[in-house]
Amino acid sequence: MGVAAVLCALVALLLGLAQSQEYAGDLISTTLPGVPGAEVAFWKIQDTKAKNNLTLINYINHGKDGKRLVPSNLKRAVIIVHGLNRDPGTYMANMLSALAQVDNKEISTDSVAIVAPFFANGDDKNNGGYPWIDGLPSGQGSYTSALVWKGSQWSAGGNAQYPYKFKNTISSYTCLDQIIQYFDNKSLFPNINQIVVAGHSLGGQTVQRYAAIGKQLGTTTPVSYWVGNPNSYVWLSADRPLSTASCPSYDDYREGYNAFVDYPMTYATDLVASGRSNILANFNSKAVNYARGTLDLGDDSSSCAPGTTGANRNERFFNFIKAFPPSCPDPSGRNCDTVDFVVSGHDGGAMMASKAGQARLFKDNFSGNGSRAYDFGYPRQQLGDDPYPDPNLNSSSSAINNNTYAGNMTYFGCWSDQSPRTIDYMAYQSDSNTIEKCTQTCADKGYSIAGIEFGSQCFCGNALGYAATQVIDSSCQTPCPGNSSEICGGGNRLSIFSNGQPVVNGQPGTPETIGAFTYLNCYTEGSSGRALGAKSTSGSFVDLDYCANYCSGYKYFGTEYSSECYCGNALGTGASVTLSGDCSMTCADDATQFCGAGNRLTVYQNYDFVASSSSSTTSTATRTSSSQGSSSTAVSCPGSDNTVIMSNGKNFTIECGIDHAGGDLTAQGVGSFQECIDVCAQNNNCVDVSLSGSACYLKSSLGAAIPNGAVWGAKLMVASSSSSTSTSSSSTDSTATTTTSSASVSSTSTASASASPTAINCPNADGQTITVNGTSFLIECGIDHAGGDLSSLSVNSFYDCMQACTKDARCIDVSLSGSACYLKGSLGAAVPNGVWGAKAIVSSNPSSSASNTQSSSSTAQSSSTTTSATSTSAVATALSCPASDGQTVTIGGKSFLVECGTDHYAGDLTSMSVSGFNECISNCASNPSCVDVSLRFVLFPPPAD
Repeated sequence: MGVAAVLCALVALLLGLAQSQEYAGDLISTTLPGVPGAEVAFWKIQDTKAKNNLTLINYINHGKDGKRLVPSNLKRAVIIVHGLNRDPGTYMANMLSALAQVDNKEISTDSVAIVAPFFANGDDKNNGGYPWIDGLPSGQGSYTSALVWKGSQWSAGGNAQYPYKFKNTISSYTCLDQIIQYFDNKSLFPNINQIVVAGHSLGGQTVQRYAAIGKQLGTTTPVSYWVGNPNSYVWLSADRPLSTASCPSYDDYREGYNAFVDYPMTYATDLVASGRSNILANFNSKAVNYARGTLDLGDDSSSCAPGTTGANRNERFFNFIKAFPPSCPDPSGRNCDTVDFVVSGHDGGAMMASKAGQARLFKDNFSGNGSRAYDFGYPRQQLGDDPYPDPNLNSSSSAINNNTYAGNMTYFGCWSDQSPRTIDYMAYQSDSNTIEKCTQTCADKGYSIAGIEFGSQCFCGNALGYAATQVIDSSCQTPCPGNSSEICGGGNRLSIFSNGQPVVNGQPGTPETIGAFTYLNCYTEGSSGRALGAKSTSGSFVDLDYCANYCSGYKYFGTEYSSECYCGNALGTGASVTLSGDCSMTCADDATQFCGAGNRLTVYQNYDFVASSSSSTTSTATRTSSSQGSSSTAVSCPGSDNTVIMSNGKNFTIECGIDHAGGDLTAQGVGSFQECIDVCAQNNNCVDVSLSGSACYLKSSLGAAIPNGAVWGAKLMVASSSSSTSTSSSSTDSTATTTTSSASVSSTSTASASASPTAINCPNADGQTITVNGTSFLIECGIDHAGGDLSSLSVNSFYDCMQACTKDARCIDVSLSGSACYLKGSLGAAVPNGVWGAKAIVSSNPSSSASNTQSSSSTAQSSSTTTSATSTSAVATALSCPASDGQTVTIGGKSFLVECGTDHYAGDLTSMSVSGFNECISNCASNPSCVDVSLRFVLFPPPAD
């Protein structure tokens, strides 16, 4: 063979290799939609032992002539990863559109290869994504070499489940590795200068997680990673910026690296086993291009873990780059990070086609000279968010409130609020709230910090709670109702104003020993009576040291709900060890110690305790009430909690630990709780009292119910118009602390009294309405309403627990913990602690105004809740939160339960601007697919001049 012939043969061989990988997989029958300018191709993927070839279905673009790409003409390869919907065709079309808008004629479909892999899952067999034969043994219905994953495990590097023979051997990240290595082959693609791995939404999560643990492939060609608007990030350390107390799985893979192998994972197991510091070093060695849509404030989380890093996609992004700062030590090098802000929502096409998207996806280093665009989007929003600053723009900054207010307070940013609260004391809730009003109120009361939340709520303090975290300013965007040009916090977010840098309390703990007592564990309350029922007290003076001294003659002491102390020589029936993180409330008199939580006790034991004859007999707290006059037994907390006390012919429900916001009439010193109630009973304007020490506060209205262990509360039960012998009280107290109001279709799911008891469970039934013995219950998985305990019993199922509630006329709420069912006579603050909860719903009459009577006290007397009349066209009065919380309204023939402060995860159909809550619900009623709405108040910046 002559030299010329040999050269020709070599060229033919190289071209054959170039064609082989991207087109040499098995031809798979698929009905993926056609995309103009691209074709469905079949990539040959080798298994981990390189003995067998498997097939990854994908799209790849054509050149401008409509033919397959010429390898030597290519200067760039972009791998674009689809989102949750597994729609690579859509992503290919968006990429081709973005490429067509690039203002450089050299950058075109002739010079850029775009590959859009199809990470199919089991659902795709039903829509023609890959062939399937029914009737074969489990897992063997997929009979081709097509790679198919389980659920969304492809997004984190999980192993394919099909072909069955190669189950759990091929990671989705192995596929990305092989595609990168293919385009890095200089004998095939001599002119490719840059390889980009890109993804938006769940694809963005895929790329960020791949950058963290992706192998060091030693490529000649630089590789960059474009991360567009992911819903969450894999966290590269074990800590989190927000509380993890109610999320035990917060650090499991895909959000952290616990239980990594169990995901299941076989990819990068050695790296993960070597520790977080090595994972972080691996991540920092990559060039990561962050793309942040500034209008993308959504959240599609299906678990609690993302919430430990931020409230939504926007906040999570800024918390992530604060914890793991991007850097660009050498702009022309291989690991220069960039951060681009794009005025866009959660729109992949818009992000790709933006100037920032075009630069990162197609233009940076196109010619191989290391050139790249500066960070896009000014002004910047957070320190450290500008790794490659534009020298002409980086001096600009976001508008900051530089005003000085009462008490020399200035703005110190947006901060998280959670349980425990960032600031405990709520000064008021007002529809005329402004920054000036709140700071003046706090300064007048002697506080150095003012916090404004949910627009209308004002909090005062001298330090921030230990769990408080500063977040990006854009998380506080609710306009002040008294001045819409000002910002008054957000949902569970506080605008903080302080005289000097606000102090954050140190992390509290649980000392190993307190006096003669040794820490035992965090326990649940008992299933029949108290966990510790011999002796108790409560008040703002309670901390672990006080309780240990108070219970010095007993074997155990336990602190509950911050300010309650209990003693006993044995743990009551049903009291059981729970997660230590469940005991998350700080002590009323010592913020450095934990003192239980709602229905959770921090328990200590005296191991040297010896029972004596005087201590073998225990006494229990007695709850008393009187319908004729002042109680013959001293009224106190917690002993009188939920009892009804009569004074001057008026009935009051005792609410231990509850302070209703605002409505203050006057205050005076008193000698007892009974005297405080008597003063209110003699004042025609008084409907509620709060006793703090010897200070008795009279109130003319019932604001949001604020848990405050230092307060003993009592609210007036107003006589019902429907019966001269019944009494009534509002049962719709709300602790609305977020910008979200929700209404759920109450007929979404119902169960009759004969429904299978095992059919109702959490989390499957969350948000459903269940009817038991004629009473409708809203299922609240993971929610326990503080206080209000009537009794407890052991049951076999959640259904049995609700059934027990229907047999007690006083019961309006249940909490199921294991087999322990707690019946409750009032709705206290919602405490997230993993229990199965269900609250009775009060329905409004669809045709006329009516009073719906529902028991809410610990006596046989009833209380009523009157809701506004509704019709199929409109509600009689405007709905609002917290006033309408717990009501059922009928609009468009559908009944909706109003849930103030509750937003149900995911399931988004659409969004729109409305004039009010009523219109929002009306739009849902007219959409047959809609079962839930969330109304969020957003302040948009004014248009630029």
